[in-house]
Amino acid sequence: MSENNPRIRIFCPVCSSRFIPEDGKVQEGSVVTCPVCGQMLEVEKTDDGWTGERRDRLSDEEIRDRVGEFARIRGYVFNEMKSEIIDGLLSKRDRFGDFYCPCRLEHVTEYQCPCKPTRAGDVERLGRCHCGLFWKG
Repeated sequence: MSENNPRIRIFCPVCSSRFIPEDGKVQEGSVVTCPVCGQMLEVEKTDDGWTGERRDRLSDEEIRDRVGEFARIRGYVFNEMKSEIIDGLLSKRDRFGDFYCPCRLEHVTEYQCPCKPTRAGDVERLGRCHCGLFWKG
């Protein structure tokens, strides 16, 4: 069943944002991209409303897709050391259970890549994110 209602928002479990899909439509099982963090989500209807489940959860593809979408949405470019930074994210996943910033010691939700400071505008203010993965285009 498809719904076209601008008040319907999808919850993103990565960045905790609620957003309206780009086309304004919500359909269970469809895939949408969170405009805040770039996570690809499979839409699911719950008792609490619409939510997105992480696609390819904790796979190498999940983080590559997420950072690629985030950079595309924001108009950022990647550091020439992108593959090394991605390797650091994969290492953090293996050790701590999720894609935490490879340059931070804390392994908390706000430091899942792209981290909260990056989503909040660090790249615009500083020209790059904390670990240097994203650069102002």
